[in-house]
Amino acid sequence: MKILVVCDEGNNRSVMVAHQIKYWGHDVIAAGVKRNSAETIEMLSKWADRIITTEAGQLEGPKVQLWDIGPDEYPRPFNKELLSIVRGMMEEHKSEYKEA
Repeated sequence: MKILVVCDEGNNRSVMVAHQIKYWGHDVIAAGVKRNSAETIEMLSKWADRIITTEAGQLEGPKVQLWDIGPDEYPRPFNKELLSIVRGMMEEHKSEYKEA
């Protein structure tokens, strides 16, 4: 499955989710809705089979699924607290994503 994971900046939440989902064998790209142009987000959205957002209101549409990680308050990528939240979301959605 081709998956686009978005957060606001494209540096923490989306990167963490994308990194973890790659272990399930998917083709995953992380992006920031505030840091990439609307044209880039549109192109990536067309490419993706599924779009995961990390906070409500980032993107909408039939391919979009919210993994509500909350606001970007993590000082750096791969923060332990963020990793714990992402792993919990992965467990919650395992049946949808586990088989590539």
